[in-house]
Amino acid sequence: MPEVVIGASSSPGGGLDEIPLHRVQGARFLPDDGVVVANAGTSEVLVFDAAGTLAGSFGGRGEGPGELRNIVGLHVCGGDSIAVHSRLTLHLFDRDGTFARRAEYRWGGQPAPVQGVSTNCRRALVQQRSRMPPVDRQGFIEDAFAWVDAFSAAVDTVTTAGLLEAWIRTFDGGARPWVIPWGTSGRTHATRNDRFVVGNGRIPELRRYDSSGGLQSIVRWAGQPQPVSARDRQRYSERRMEFLAWAPAGEPETRLLFPALDEYPEDPTHKPLFDRLLLDGRGGIWARVFPEESFGLFDSRLPGPIVFTETWTVFDPTGAWLGDLALPDRFELHDIDGDRLLGVARDSLDTETVQVFRIVVTESGQAPAGGAR
Repeated sequence: MPEVVIGASSSPGGGLDEIPLHRVQGARFLPDDGVVVANAGTSEVLVFDAAGTLAGSFGGRGEGPGELRNIVGLHVCGGDSIAVHSRLTLHLFDRDGTFARRAEYRWGGQPAPVQGVSTNCRRALVQQRSRMPPVDRQGFIEDAFAWVDAFSAAVDTVTTAGLLEAWIRTFDGGARPWVIPWGTSGRTHATRNDRFVVGNGRIPELRRYDSSGGLQSIVRWAGQPQPVSARDRQRYSERRMEFLAWAPAGEPETRLLFPALDEYPEDPTHKPLFDRLLLDGRGGIWARVFPEESFGLFDSRLPGPIVFTETWTVFDPTGAWLGDLALPDRFELHDIDGDRLLGVARDSLDTETVQVFRIVVTESGQAPAGGAR
């Protein structure tokens, strides 16, 4: 059972003080055991104490100072400052919600999407596309990552990595990437303060970088990819027919968004090993095992969120494998602090709540191992 539940449940008997959440785009622990939540549905940031009681809120939809739109990420820096980003713009607030500043980070003269924030809140880790496969071919899109200082405009390039697997096709006069079923997600990188880790979802190897962009360590393990089965292919074909029946028939992109399997230049044979990464508060690395029922980025092709039972492979700060941790059903992990897990749960009606769980420790004393409660 969760230790803390934040939000309004769809179950009968909910309290009047419950706060409805919609499209949570981030949840993070605060140093005093409180929780901060980015509620994109209302463009607000909500701050809760350790018991889950609302302590304050700020933001709101708009373009003015301290107002937010299109929230895509949330970070805690400088102790208890709260950084909210809307892809290209970073908004920094004090713990009490006082607006401090807004910054847009540029690399090579172009705005760059923010992926993380440094410990001192000055620098942001940004991402920039560097190369795509040739037209009519499948392959990995290469992205470059760098730390950019908001005040000095200094750039410390970290690395370039091929993460998102795509089919490059011509559309509307230009070349565009189209995701492939059982392809890598492009989300296999993570930051926490000055640390950065990245890996290709098909290779059991992670590279960890320090605050100066230097390679700190390489983590490897004996991962074996799961084959794409005949049942997987049948499910894809069935879901494709559902999508074509649901999507607007007159839109030129409709059929391109969900091709038949025999249309792809390369027939997918195996699933990625992992599709997300997180860094915990102690320096450990968490890699989400690619869900058995997932199609990768195609999971977003039909209306309504799709939530899997998540399993995470966990490594300690030295890179040693600790074990695999199975999470509660319909729970999406967002943050880890010690033995506490913070994430978003969805019930049978897809109502969102933010919940805190404790890791279950085995009799041997090794954690994590097998589950959370």
